This record gives sequence, C-alpha cells and structure tokens, in this order.
Amino acid sequence: MEFGRYLVLSTSHVCLSTAERLDAWAALDRSLRPLAVASTHEGWFVASREIPEPYRRKVPQELLAAMRFARDLGCSYLLFDCDADTVDGLPVFPW
Repeated sequence: MEFGRYLVLSTSHVCLSTAERLDAWAALDRSLRPLAVASTHEGWFVASREIPEPYRRKVPQELLAAMRFARDLGCSYLLFDCDADTVDGLPVFPW
C-alpha cells in the first residue's frame, strides 16, 4: 500500500489568468501539459515536483512558489480548493 502527502491551499493563491491556464492545461492530453494537473469541481490537483526547462518558463511565478512551498513541507501534490484557507508567505489574488 502506498500513501502520499498533499497540501490544500486556497485557489486565491493563483491569479485569474493562472486559473484559466490550469483549466486549459487540465483539458490537454497529458503529453502536452507543462505540469501534471487535474481539474476538480472546486479547483485543481497539481503535482509539486520540480519542472524541467523549457516547461518551467510556461508556469506562472505564483504557481511555482506554491509548488515550492508544498515541496518544502514534504508534499508531493497541491490541492487548490476554493473553500480552503490562505497561508502566509504566498501571494493572494482576490478574484
């Protein structure tokens, strides 16, 4: 049996244009996505692992910061949820 760790963050830790990007990436074939992302009814499930270049340049800075924050806590994934709390140390975007 395998267990994993994920961090739940508010969707407000990404700006609206990043949210739209996450929606678009989640709809693409996996081979075309710059990162592993799945849409949920309330946000997105995102792998927090390091992204190699040239894909890294396609990922917005606030998303990279949230991914790094999750990795620093030992989490392999992030769940962005519209009902989750915000955390100090990450930008917050009111949308």
